[in-house]
Amino acid sequence: MGKIAVTGARVIDVTTGELQARSLYLADGQVVEALDGVADREVDASGCFIAPGFIDLHTHVFNHELFGKGRLPADRIGVGQGVAVVVDAGSSGAPTIDAFPETVLATQATRVFAFINIGSPGLPGLGGGHASRPELCDLEGVVEAFDRHGDWLVGVKVLASQSHTGSFGLEAVKLARKAAELVNKPLMLHVGNAPPLIDDVLDLLRQGDIVTHTYHGKVGGVLGYLDRIIPAFKEAVARGVIVDLGHGRSSFSFRVCEEALAQGMPLDCISSDLHQGNVDRYAVSLARTMTKLRAMGMPLVDVVRRVTCNPARAIDIDRHGFGSLTAGKSTTATIFREREGEIRLEDATGESRTIDRFIEPLGVVMGDDYYPLSEPV
Repeated sequence: MGKIAVTGARVIDVTTGELQARSLYLADGQVVEALDGVADREVDASGCFIAPGFIDLHTHVFNHELFGKGRLPADRIGVGQGVAVVVDAGSSGAPTIDAFPETVLATQATRVFAFINIGSPGLPGLGGGHASRPELCDLEGVVEAFDRHGDWLVGVKVLASQSHTGSFGLEAVKLARKAAELVNKPLMLHVGNAPPLIDDVLDLLRQGDIVTHTYHGKVGGVLGYLDRIIPAFKEAVARGVIVDLGHGRSSFSFRVCEEALAQGMPLDCISSDLHQGNVDRYAVSLARTMTKLRAMGMPLVDVVRRVTCNPARAIDIDRHGFGSLTAGKSTTATIFREREGEIRLEDATGESRTIDRFIEPLGVVMGDDYYPLSEPV
């Protein structure tokens, strides 16, 4: 279809925060000011919102059968849940990255970008975690991967937690730091259970790097004595480090997030960390994760910014039109509503809250195509 008209909705301008009652038009795969002629498809979005296509900055979609379980098809949590762009957060390392294009990019309608892991996730029989030994961290291989795949690789990922790196954790972060420096891309840092200590790994982050799972509920996180924010996190934020949610199965706490926000700490991006272990419970969807921030009192436009313009800037895909509705440049849009109805929300620590309305995507425009959702997510 060449021309799409989405009518009857309120369009969210993520730059100004304004909501405008107007139609949105796309022709030849791009947002346009007006259509020349009649639309090939008209989508009635009465009572809904239109936003730039949602971006999930942290997912796991490299679901090649040879490289372990746990990942999901991109379209299941992408266009199947009203999300235009998913970013794979290090499901593939140097030994497996060349299989990513044929396994994911060529088979999914959802637009996919990826961080490459400094370790070797997915390879069988590693033992102790995929970045737990020097021979599993391929600095040269990671750097060279950007020569072959620089059009969709957006950064380097490292998991700095005892579960994934063991006692080699700090050295794995240093290797990932060097790789990111050599390719001039951001480093995405997973923080979790120590060792390594969060203070030590945060000290290695620079402006534009991303810390994910930031507000988890494990001991040794960003909250220190008497629940005060630790100095290393304050300093990282002051340097311009980007703060990502990364909900996951064990990495988001209502309490920790509220304490941090109350003390002036930011939340720059809202992401789900969706994989097979949390798609049916805990994270469930990007929309469900967004609703949890609404339950904490975050205004709707601010929530939308954290899944559109903010992640687009974080990985430098805003220059391609992602994260905005710019005429002549942008190619995606998400249609959603806030649906009335009581819903129980659960964080990754087991705490639950109830809210009387929730974010419900209805469909996503991807260039010349519209993907309606068949059921709520």
